[in-house]
Amino acid sequence: MLVSETLFPLLTLCASLAQGVQASVLPGRRNRVHLKPHKRQMSNQFNPLPDSGFDDPTVQIADPAFGTAIQAGYQGPMASYEDHALVGPVDLLRNGQVNFGVTPNFTTPLYFGVSANKSSYWYIVTDSSDEGNARQLGVNFAPKLRFAAQGRTPEETLGAEQLNIVNNTIYGRKGMVDFSPVRNIVPGSPEPFPPKSVQPGSVGDEFYTPLVQLMNAGWEVWNAPIVAGDVDEDYLNQFCDGIPQDQLAEFRSHVHDQVLAICPREETVTLSTIHGFSFSKSVLYLIADGSDPLPATLDGGTYAPRLSHVKLGDDDALFSGIERFFVNTNGYTDHDLPQGAPNNETHHPWRQGLNSAILGEGNPLNILGAIPTVAYDYSPLWDFNLWTWTNYSIENGIRTRLTGEFEVLGMAAAGYVTNPDGSPLGDAGIVNNCPVIHRFL
Repeated sequence: MLVSETLFPLLTLCASLAQGVQASVLPGRRNRVHLKPHKRQMSNQFNPLPDSGFDDPTVQIADPAFGTAIQAGYQGPMASYEDHALVGPVDLLRNGQVNFGVTPNFTTPLYFGVSANKSSYWYIVTDSSDEGNARQLGVNFAPKLRFAAQGRTPEETLGAEQLNIVNNTIYGRKGMVDFSPVRNIVPGSPEPFPPKSVQPGSVGDEFYTPLVQLMNAGWEVWNAPIVAGDVDEDYLNQFCDGIPQDQLAEFRSHVHDQVLAICPREETVTLSTIHGFSFSKSVLYLIADGSDPLPATLDGGTYAPRLSHVKLGDDDALFSGIERFFVNTNGYTDHDLPQGAPNNETHHPWRQGLNSAILGEGNPLNILGAIPTVAYDYSPLWDFNLWTWTNYSIENGIRTRLTGEFEVLGMAAAGYVTNPDGSPLGDAGIVNNCPVIHRFL
């Protein structure tokens, strides 16, 4: 099992501070089979099935007609349809379709490539440092990606692979992904976080990075994570409508763990989305890659060691390629919900953090910094800041769910939250590639 050298000392120190409930297994996401993407709701509102059990009232916005004397259809359109800077919802990554329901997901164009060693692979495109092309293609404009291409090591390994476009496709990509490992996480004891061991379900080689810098196209940087490889088109076309259970293990040995359906003949792929927050706005994002085995395993992304060459710790400084990402370790879990909750609720309204995620209760509800339409400094490359509630905060009822960057920073400045080892909050040395898809508010 892979254990991060970056995180190992940190995880050892934070074991006594992480709060949660002991777990024996991590319920995986691979039981989502036979999935066909739902049709988009006319009002772009979340609409779970009545018996879905998805009843967390603080992640999704409620029906705006709730508590009024009118039906939802009599509500006017959300302000964001006129001005994306106003109250949402807003589709941020516009080259695909958000499919709402029990398992919100995203269907996006699928692209074919041939690697430097002549093997086939498939990839998606989510962000570009070129504003004009980003607008034209409906992908996120991320000007910081130009700076993410800089080298950091003595060998000057770059964060982006420098390539050319030949016949309208990326040519000669050297870095590839091995999808054959079986994703696995063994929870820690007595607390789930830190886990005893982790094994990402896909691992990039030393040359793989999701970032490509196109030398014959203005040297712009594009976020183009690989989602399938070492497999032919006819095989993948079996999974246009989802993944049968009896083919799941074989499928996962060729395809990214967040893929729910893939269809080369229609040039589309559907991926799971992850819930989070940005400045108290509920958002959806993708997990593509991570520079550390732990978040790559937990979220179902590709472990991409080359991403560690992206300079971290500078946030919005001159020439920075990253944006901050705040990850809690020991928030409330659903097991902390007292008995007798109204309407037989099972979700703790303040649930958050890695303990809860490792228990299989849902996404850790991470906090993103800037996102498009809210600020100018968005980057899909998120610099981890791991934060932990102190024993004082827990014992005195101060612990709650936080949903904005400045909330975390304020709590950290006051001393209510710290790094997992008790030191002041700071950069954890990890970067995740998480393109933002949608904001609900």
